[in-house]
Amino acid sequence: MNDTKKMTEAALMSALFVVGTIFFVSTGLGYTFYLDFIVPIFFVVICLKCDIKYSILSGVTSLVITGLVLGNIGTAIWASQSVILGIICGVLLQMNTTIMDDLVYGSILSVLLMVFIDIYASKLIGYSFMQEFKGYIKFFNNKEVANTMYYLLIAMFPFGMMFSVYYLGLIFSNKLKILKNNSKKKYNIIRNFKAYSRFITCSKKVFYGCSLYLLIFQIFKFMNIEINNTYLITISTCASYLCAYFIIRDGYNVIQNYILSKYQKVSYARYALLITILILVLAFKIAVLLIILFNIILDKRMDIRVRQNYILDNLMN
Repeated sequence: MNDTKKMTEAALMSALFVVGTIFFVSTGLGYTFYLDFIVPIFFVVICLKCDIKYSILSGVTSLVITGLVLGNIGTAIWASQSVILGIICGVLLQMNTTIMDDLVYGSILSVLLMVFIDIYASKLIGYSFMQEFKGYIKFFNNKEVANTMYYLLIAMFPFGMMFSVYYLGLIFSNKLKILKNNSKKKYNIIRNFKAYSRFITCSKKVFYGCSLYLLIFQIFKFMNIEINNTYLITISTCASYLCAYFIIRDGYNVIQNYILSKYQKVSYARYALLITILILVLAFKIAVLLIILFNIILDKRMDIRVRQNYILDNLMN
């Protein structure tokens, strides 16, 4: 009976999606905010309300019907990207993971999604967002700087989209009162972000997974092992940038918490921040390595990540 109810709700929401898409695309509003934000948030709601299997079924049937009615391949590709992104965020919200883990998983999956969508879009309709980003970096004369900016743009764009959908999906789902268990817990953390931000960290598995990936990536570069496929280069490089960001953000946060808890002096934490920024500017790779090593020591000595999650749970209760 419960499955029948969920399937019926998913079917009704699919019908609403089809009607809404036809209306917004026909009026020209679909290419402003509808496909980028409303569609993925809509599927976050479906995923939280009806579970993943009915969300996927709803997404597939909705896209097929919309594509056949509109006859516009570009819109169908764009909508499919938004639908998948919404389902990804919906699934992450229901998982028993930390918010930082969700952002790591979601950002890397979003890069994969957008690169694969770009492959199909460039072949079917001749438009490529990656080529558009290449146009932006022509202003840089230095090739190394230009390449860095190119991959940063590609990494930041899906990360920003994923975070926006994740956050707004939580807000709207809470308004609809469909949050429960893990998603409800994550909403409470975000709602009280100022109070909890110090203790929001990645799990050990994710943090050291990112560290291992970054190590392998650097070994490949050091040994001059080349990847000939442009899209694989893009995915691997963007993933390395994202991993580096999360390692720096998360790793420093753990170190700062240790300093504050041990010495009870904010000035020490500020000095540590200035030193970290200075080393990052002068020797970026060494700074990342030092952050990883300090985190390994803290985890070995006092299992600091588990402690921080324990403190966060106590604060919420």
